[in-house]
Amino acid sequence: MGRVLWLDGLRGVASAIVAVYHFKTYEPKAVFGFLASSYWDDPREENRRLLQLPPVRLLFSGASMVTLFMVISGYAISLPLLKSRDDTLGANSAFFRRLSSASTRRIFRIYLPSIAILFITQLLYFLNLCQWEPPNDDYIWGLRPLSKPWSHLLYVLWSTIHLLDISNHRPDMNFVKNRSDMATLNYQLWTMPVEFRGSCVLYLLILTFSFWRMQTRRFVLATVFMYWFYVGQWDLFAFVAGAFLAEGHVVLELVEADGELELPVEQHKSWNRIAKTFLQKSKSMECFRQLQIAACFISGIYLLCMCHVTVEETSPEYKFLLSIQSPGWDHPEMFSRCWRSVGAILTIYAISQSTVLQKPFDSRLVQFLGRISFPLYLVHPTVYLVIKQPVRNILWYIITQSSYPGTIEASQDGLAFGVAWAGALMTSLVLMVFISDLWERFIDMNCLALARKFEKWVTK
Repeated sequence: MGRVLWLDGLRGVASAIVAVYHFKTYEPKAVFGFLASSYWDDPREENRRLLQLPPVRLLFSGASMVTLFMVISGYAISLPLLKSRDDTLGANSAFFRRLSSASTRRIFRIYLPSIAILFITQLLYFLNLCQWEPPNDDYIWGLRPLSKPWSHLLYVLWSTIHLLDISNHRPDMNFVKNRSDMATLNYQLWTMPVEFRGSCVLYLLILTFSFWRMQTRRFVLATVFMYWFYVGQWDLFAFVAGAFLAEGHVVLELVEADGELELPVEQHKSWNRIAKTFLQKSKSMECFRQLQIAACFISGIYLLCMCHVTVEETSPEYKFLLSIQSPGWDHPEMFSRCWRSVGAILTIYAISQSTVLQKPFDSRLVQFLGRISFPLYLVHPTVYLVIKQPVRNILWYIITQSSYPGTIEASQDGLAFGVAWAGALMTSLVLMVFISDLWERFIDMNCLALARKFEKWVTK
């Protein structure tokens, strides 16, 4: 099975939105807080901006893009394995070998580039190349540039060990509020253990359900991801739901290939007839199908546009969801994370069913973003730390012939402020795309090569 291009493109768009979203990190909420608020939030005079309306608001919904990543990962990880399972036609060893290979290489794919960016960023900070002041004295152990090199190294090693722990990160691994391990230069890496844990769960489920009947497998998968939704484990909910969508992709592809399902297990024959009959009937219900896809897409985007993290901050347009939340959601972030995950699932389902929705993600530019999506996610905070403030200050000086007075004071001069910050953003984005391309070519590829060598060594 070839790569699903629209899935790669969607991942690239999501990564770009996260990069834009983090542009305001460490900046005063008095100036940039409206980007994380709803059009209908109070106070009225600080909101009511076009940028705060859905779907425009999606451009600044970095937290929602994380849930989108999880569903995409579940879909992308499962799809080739499920196709391999159904293509082996009883040659079980080929499927098991592919499953073993994928799970062996996964830890290298996630962690080697992440550890590399940890060391690079800390080195840049130690060399005083990060034009940024820590928000408090305890941030990153209170370390300062050009001093205590051994402590800097120990800090990176501690961060690496902490990153590898998929069992528990403080009280809640898959939430970020008030987490001490988030107080780092590479704050985006909190998703790496979450990603790896979800991958491990998927490999186990795919192995367990490999030779179950299709109906039973899909029913149990749906039950599993609804269980995770009920208890508030949004990341596992998103991963398993992505696998469920991948199952549907495989079934549809087999049906469309030759008009019937050719599955390796005898018990699937009844499901073949059911699926074929359903496909024939669906042709006469195309209008209804298109309305269903549109409803899923609009509902998904609406939920992805959810602004705030904690349940106490819920915007007026989402308050009706408070009455249908699970009693198992006992963490303030569960509400928004779970509903954003539902939005991600609905959105990806709709795109998977519509060639019209897939088309924008097949373009060369978006596909390029998809290719560099992981490097872009890794390097963008480091780029901001190094060049955002210098570029902003230079542009401010060129426009006003004065030193940058501080963000709150500068925001009073709307034109100069807008030009300086827009210029800093565009410069940062261009540089991080260039670096991400190099990273993908020289670091990601070498990490993958190392993973293959390790796999070959341990399987001899």
